[in-house]
Amino acid sequence: MKRQKRDRFERAHHKGFTAAINGKSSEDCPFNGFSIREQWLGGWREARAEMSRGYFT
Repeated sequence: MKRQKRDRFERAHHKGFTAAINGKSSEDCPFNGFSIREQWLGGWREARAEMSRGYFT
């Protein structure tokens, strides 16, 4: 059975989340499109918020 590809917006959100966890700046977003960039930045902001709460070091 083939695995279905994940939604590109979900993937961008996840990549933004992992970028923030790894200490990258929000300026390092690799996407140019407005909506996909917003998803990446949303993941980045979410990870930064969780880091400030102490979930990640």
